[in-house]
Amino acid sequence: MKGLVLIYAITVFGTIGALRAPIVGLFVYVGFAVLRPQFIWGWAGDFESISMYVGIATLVGWVFNGFGSRKIGPGRSIVLALVVSAAWMALSATQAVDKAAAYATLYPMLKFVVPFLIGVSVIDSERHARGMLWVIVLAMGYVSFEMNLEYLRGFNISAEGFGGMDNNCFGVALVTTIGPAIALGLGAKNWYERGLAAASAALILHTTLLTFSRGAMVGLLAVGATAFVIMPKRPKYLAVLALTGLLALRLTGPQLMARYATAVVSEEERDGSAESRLDLWRDCLKLTLENPVFGIGPGNFPVIAETIGWAPGKSAHSVWMQQAAETGFPGVLALALFFGIAVVKLWPIARARQTEANRPQIAVASGLIMSIVGFAVAGQFVSLGGLEIPYYSVMIGVVLMKYNAELARTAAAAQPLPTQRTPVGPPLRPAAALRLGRS
Repeated sequence: MKGLVLIYAITVFGTIGALRAPIVGLFVYVGFAVLRPQFIWGWAGDFESISMYVGIATLVGWVFNGFGSRKIGPGRSIVLALVVSAAWMALSATQAVDKAAAYATLYPMLKFVVPFLIGVSVIDSERHARGMLWVIVLAMGYVSFEMNLEYLRGFNISAEGFGGMDNNCFGVALVTTIGPAIALGLGAKNWYERGLAAASAALILHTTLLTFSRGAMVGLLAVGATAFVIMPKRPKYLAVLALTGLLALRLTGPQLMARYATAVVSEEERDGSAESRLDLWRDCLKLTLENPVFGIGPGNFPVIAETIGWAPGKSAHSVWMQQAAETGFPGVLALALFFGIAVVKLWPIARARQTEANRPQIAVASGLIMSIVGFAVAGQFVSLGGLEIPYYSVMIGVVLMKYNAELARTAAAAQPLPTQRTPVGPPLRPAAALRLGRS
């Protein structure tokens, strides 16, 4: 009952507040997108439409407030890549094998594209950007807390998935959040933020392992490798990474280890699931080469799966391969550029010389890079192009880039102009001085 009252109170606050300040509604909308209260407290009441109410109010508030700021800064190319990706999906839908199935994918796409555009125009400070990342981490931390409670009660619900996602998709969602949780802990300035970040990271890590997802495990390894490369090689940071690695090994039992080991075995030792993924990817590549411009249409791989020898409704088990097959080379290239450019532009911020003043900013940039890398790697094994978290991570990254550019401009403007000095030459000869005086 408490959960019911709390969620309704947050919904009312977010809906009313969004009309005046759309950033309020955006915080609530993103939190609900990760928390998915209808799957946690659905037994207590109907939460099916709460996100829609908050989302509509946020959109209306955004329009009434003049669409926010149009100064995007260095992230313009990232925003353009997302717009091109969305537009190409819409164009591809008009050429799809099954147009009804293709058009059905466009509405879910708008549920994260529109909030992304709102976010990059209304989030106007590093503090708000960091706050948005905290919302994502704490929401996923609470979901993981509930999953761990179920596990302690004797039922591993994480192995079945959460929030309408199967175990593999849920595993990818967790992987995209653990990097920001670790980074927020390292960049925290007080003990309670460090405690919240550490607790969230531990819960998310254990839940990821409980999903039994090999793709998520590979994504975790990629996140760990990225953290090692990007973070300063100081004892404190290395100790955190070592502790996280040891904790992961401790939580990975023999059953999990045996399953994860099949992700890297030879062809003769692969199980049917691993082998079928490779066959699916080959078929995706073949479809892409046959339909290189528009693909077969968004959401159409499950439609035509039966015609190429797979079970009806079969997905390609890869964000990138399915995107290529369904939207052609331009579609998958635009999506890859969206995430790739974000990593490239966040990298200098994450690798900047660290001071006490910019430590939180560096931590956020590092966490966002880990989030994107985790999604990109784990997404190769799961068809989950509509997962909101990586898009919101890039949204926060665009805001951080804008803030960093403004800091640089402010610092440059504060530099004193060089004083102009009258050049001093050798003394004039008497004859030259006389001629100068006559002229």
